[in-house]
Amino acid sequence: MRFRLLYILSFVLSSTALNAHGDLHKRIQEVTEEIHKNPDSANLYFKRGKLYYQHSNYINSLKDFKSSSKLGLESVEQDFYIAKSNYHLENFSKSIRTIKRILKEDSGNVGALKLLADIYFKKSKYEKAANLYDEAILNSEAALPEDYLYASKAWYAIGTEYGHKRSQSILIEGIEKLGDIIVLYNELISNYIEMQDLDSAVKFQNKVIKISNRKERAYLELANIQIQQEKFEEAKISIDKAEDSYKKLPHRIRNAKFMREFYSELKTKKIELKK
Repeated sequence: MRFRLLYILSFVLSSTALNAHGDLHKRIQEVTEEIHKNPDSANLYFKRGKLYYQHSNYINSLKDFKSSSKLGLESVEQDFYIAKSNYHLENFSKSIRTIKRILKEDSGNVGALKLLADIYFKKSKYEKAANLYDEAILNSEAALPEDYLYASKAWYAIGTEYGHKRSQSILIEGIEKLGDIIVLYNELISNYIEMQDLDSAVKFQNKVIKISNRKERAYLELANIQIQQEKFEEAKISIDKAEDSYKKLPHRIRNAKFMREFYSELKTKKIELKK
């Protein structure tokens, strides 16, 4: 039954994606017909360029933005689409030039700051990327969890003691401003484990346990950290709590394949701790 449901879900999602692309293709054709009737319309070229961008046809989108520019259209929105199209084509130098033109007029343009940060991150210029992500957060009216996550990854990638500390502090800042976001906690804990600050990892993993509705995996993760600390008795307690949490789940959930795999991992860990 579960596989049937997964198949249906996969079919629905695939159909939705195909319909979306089919709809875009139809809209592109319609705008193309309008362009044939009005070949001097900058707005029509811009309109089609955006549709090509949504269709992931970045070469054609750039061609249309070039046409609309020649016909006199100048806008920050168009510049941003040009920068994003070049980004996707990995024409980073061209993208950077366009972004800097946007920022010259509007230094706090959040979209431009984040796109420039993305480029520098891809070019392994992590400190530049990190500072730009920070600036984007500072200028954002409503920063998103991924904004803090990307900033943290950039700071951590610098590889310095300050970079690591800043990476963690910005995740904590995100949690304080946005609330208990699990993905931010997970990144925080992962970094602490890599830094071998296992006491801090345990502290925040306990916080994850506290805020989680489903606690079985969080307890298992706590046990894994405690094993690294060689606190085997504490790890055994965490494993027992993970098992108790698992057994309280409805049978339909426990019987799901991914949960059977989880329980198998749990039992293996329990046997290893008895040795």
